[in-house]
This record gives sequence, structure tokens and C-alpha cells, in this order.
Amino acid sequence: MTLSGGSKSRTLLAAAGLAAGLTAALTLGPVAAQGATIDTMAAQGDVALGSQACAGPFEAGAKDIVAASGSAFQLSKFGVPVGVPANFELRRGEPGTDFFSDAKVVQRATTDFFATSVQAGDPLLPGAFWVCVSAAPGDVVSRVPVHYKLFLGNGLPA
Repeated sequence: MTLSGGSKSRTLLAAAGLAAGLTAALTLGPVAAQGATIDTMAAQGDVALGSQACAGPFEAGAKDIVAASGSAFQLSKFGVPVGVPANFELRRGEPGTDFFSDAKVVQRATTDFFATSVQAGDPLLPGAFWVCVSAAPGDVVSRVPVHYKLFLGNGLPA
């Protein structure tokens, strides 16, 4: 099957239009993301049995996405991080709440890696949020403190 001169031109124009559209989409996508405000909080350190550490408060509006994560680990004799279970919590207070103990625990897990989110439209929004960690009892934890890293912030506004 052969194409006439007009069909070849239309095919080339269509291909050029598709390429221009893809270029614009790939170029404008990151630019739009760069214009969005993304707030994050982080904390890291050691937590001993009986103590608690938190990152926050993060004030989230009704259209925000709240993202929280944390990891708990101890260093092996070779200096390699090895995950250990810790108690993680996502806490929420009414907007303007400034201390985590005044906030209600809305999610809890005992794990070495914690990740959760509250999506726009959730009844928990708006609110003030914290992500907290405490050492979980056990043979390994009682010997040395648990190292932790916590992150809290928002995703792109809805």
C-alpha cells in the first residue's frame, strides 16, 4: 500500500503534533509541581524504652494530603542498620493544637517501617498532625537505644 503525497504530509504533521504534545506535557508537568507548596518536617535520633519522640505539629488544610512515615533500627556490630520493631503513632488534634499529648491517636502500628497518609476529603482534615515513635519492649531494645527517623508533611494540594 502506498500513501499519496497528501497522506504523507498529514501523517508527518500528526506525528509532529504528537511529539510536540508529549514534549509540552513532559515540560509542563514538573513546572506545575515546582509551583506547589510542599511542607515537610523531619526528626531523627535515639529513643529509649519508656520515652517518646515526635515530629510535628503539621497544620493540614481540608485540601492537603498528610503523609507520615518513620523507621526504627539499630546498628549491627558491622555498623549496618537493622530494622527493629518500634511503636509508631499518627496523632491528630484540632487545628491550632500545639502539643502532641493533646492530640488523639488515629493510627498505631508496631513495626520497623511505618507509612500512612490522610487524603483530601477525609473527615480528619483539617487538623494538626504528629508522627511519633517509642521503643517497643524486647530483648534487643532493652540493651541499646533505638535509632529512628520520622517524616511528616503534605503531598500536592488537591
